[in-house]
Amino acid sequence: MVESLKQLREHKGFILALAQRELSVKYKQSFLGKLWIVIQPFMFMLILTVVFSKFARLPSEGVPYPLFFLTALLPWNFFTNAVSAAPGVIVGQTGLIKQRAFYRLSLVVNRMITESVNYFYSLISLVIIFIYFKVTLSWTMFMIVPLFFLQLILIMGFMMLLSSLNVYVRDIGLATPIITRLWFYLSPVIYSFEQIGDEYKQWLILNPMTGILDAYRKVLLHQQMPEWIPLAYTAGFSIVIFVIGFLVFNKLEKKFADVL
Repeated sequence: MVESLKQLREHKGFILALAQRELSVKYKQSFLGKLWIVIQPFMFMLILTVVFSKFARLPSEGVPYPLFFLTALLPWNFFTNAVSAAPGVIVGQTGLIKQRAFYRLSLVVNRMITESVNYFYSLISLVIIFIYFKVTLSWTMFMIVPLFFLQLILIMGFMMLLSSLNVYVRDIGLATPIITRLWFYLSPVIYSFEQIGDEYKQWLILNPMTGILDAYRKVLLHQQMPEWIPLAYTAGFSIVIFVIGFLVFNKLEKKFADVL
């Protein structure tokens, strides 16, 4: 682990340059550019607000549904965008991988930085909706910092695991988008974790994203501290998946060039 940190430090310039290039290229020929990062979740929120608050009438913990939904949607998008992109991180950079002196983990870190920047841009839509509904924030909002880093650990673990496994088993890349779509409905994004039945809570809590999404709502919408049981489970799961992902990546990356 210490050796990996040293190598990442040595490749810091390359990682930042590559992340900057990816961010620039993605929106280079787009008229609205990075505004799409804000527009996409905002439009998705408007559509699902009509569907689930007007027709399905899902409860929203006593706050306007757009607030309720967007507060969980943005961290969910951060998670699913990064995880869905993970299988292509290594196989999409065959030329670089063939350079045996190249440190492969820097590609995963680069993609993590790119998705983190996109996430920060998307938070503009949350600020807008908070201002519109005149939400009063309290000191609990500072809890979003440790929540963000906890989510980083979880995402990085999955990214290392999926990116390395997909080099050897390409079914990983095909299955990941399907799994993340199903995972969306098993996560409290469109519905409230607090307002589902106890018989379902005991299963939903096993989803590592449950603790994170519910915590965001607690600290931002209700000025409360998160529930520690689901969050503690998420923390434990995140550390375990990070360690597994790191070990698997470092074991498999030695033969990436041969397989690709």
